[in-house]
Amino acid sequence: MDIAIAGAGIAGLAAASFLRRQGHRVIIYDRLDKPAPIGSGLIIQPTGQAVLSALGLGEALSRRGARIDRLFGRAARSGRVALDVSFGIGGDAHGIGVHRAALFDLLFSEAIDAGAEFEPAHEVAGVHVGEREALEFTDGQRSPGFDLIVDALGLHSPLVERKDPFLDYGALWANIPLTEDIGLIPNTLEQRYEGARKTAGIMPIGSISGGPPLTAFFWSLRCDHYALWRAAGLEVWKQEVLALWPALDPHLAVIQNPEQLVFARYAHHTIGNPVEGRLVHVGDSWHAASPQLGQGANMALLDAYALAKSTNQTTDVDDALAAYKMLRQRHIWLYQTISQLFTPFYQSDSRLLPWLRDTIAAPLSQLPPIAAVLSSMVAGTLGAPLQRLGLMDRRVADPWRRDAGHRSSG
Repeated sequence: MDIAIAGAGIAGLAAASFLRRQGHRVIIYDRLDKPAPIGSGLIIQPTGQAVLSALGLGEALSRRGARIDRLFGRAARSGRVALDVSFGIGGDAHGIGVHRAALFDLLFSEAIDAGAEFEPAHEVAGVHVGEREALEFTDGQRSPGFDLIVDALGLHSPLVERKDPFLDYGALWANIPLTEDIGLIPNTLEQRYEGARKTAGIMPIGSISGGPPLTAFFWSLRCDHYALWRAAGLEVWKQEVLALWPALDPHLAVIQNPEQLVFARYAHHTIGNPVEGRLVHVGDSWHAASPQLGQGANMALLDAYALAKSTNQTTDVDDALAAYKMLRQRHIWLYQTISQLFTPFYQSDSRLLPWLRDTIAAPLSQLPPIAAVLSSMVAGTLGAPLQRLGLMDRRVADPWRRDAGHRSSG
């Protein structure tokens, strides 16, 4: 097939690599002259690791990222443990903290190496429906016709109609060099809370292009308070952070101007049907959620693999897209529901929910049956998505590699 992929993000690049390996012609369109990631760090869960291993990128990811075995959070005032979840209950499962730029470099190089074509400076405005569907661009131009169009443009995709999906809270993010002055629990995403209104967190994210080891720092913030935050100045904000978590003093010393912090707005939305004719939505174009469970990039990678698996099973495009929807919709519904339920316990103006979190939910979470479920939940494996996709053995080589001469950049 001739396949167009709109958006050079995580889902789009992974889909491009898999589909190109099947022998399809793949063209990636992106609005930027030179595509680049937006944001700071993220966690690649065991689910995402399985997909990246199928691309031959597992070892490269491990080299560039940092192992995360545990999520740990404490209520600042009471000192109570509010969150303590380990990945490895019942095995060696773990997360890998990685900077978005490092992950992007791996995926972009792999897509180009696989033979995908790249068309920069093409901002997608819509889809022209005809005998073969084509992408329409904001400059009035139109792409050639394609057998399949993959929408990987994310939450702001113009190919999706949705109401305002944004949540009340987002977060400030910054990358900080990891030094001995920053005391961290090893291999841990660590957080401090004041109710559900204030959260500070840090996690190791490896390095970029051979640079020093980094941590990602984040601070929860209401979206309508961002202008007030800028107006108050850094020193006022730093005192607020240190009142919550004094040990972050050397961490904050690295932040000298507001431009070092990027504000990310969080959203929650799921479209009813990811398939519209020969247009298919993947990643945040289909399902966007708060990052409280750390599943966004992993769900996008699973979508990319599921799409490729479906197109490899049949030459009928409609049947393939129906199979793709069936492979992913149950897991997506499960995690979208869990995310919607959990997010207010960690980001909201509620007083009751964080009290329930700290005094009831946290102690119960340490009971063996519940601890095992929570471990599976944060690992992304609840609902058995890897079994459904045939990805249980992460060491398996890409099953669709048709060109024996192709060598993975991983």
